Amino acid sequence: MSKSVLDNLFGSRARVKILKFIFRTHPEHFTFRDVVQRTQESEEVVKKELSTLESMHLVRRISNGS
Repeated sequence: MSKSVLDNLFGSRARVKILKFIFRTHPEHFTFRDVVQRTQESEEVVKKELSTLESMHLVRRISNGS
């Protein structure tokens, strides 16, 4: 049986920290580095959690055009 959306959404402490940052920053754009610095989580953890949130269509990646 697959996890529910809420289990996926709140599955880790880091994810909650990232979501708090996102909701407090909305509607401004932010960088990967911003998330790492503000949440004080490792790059690996932030990358994994943002990927999960992106797959759930809660965040989206925007190219900087470079």
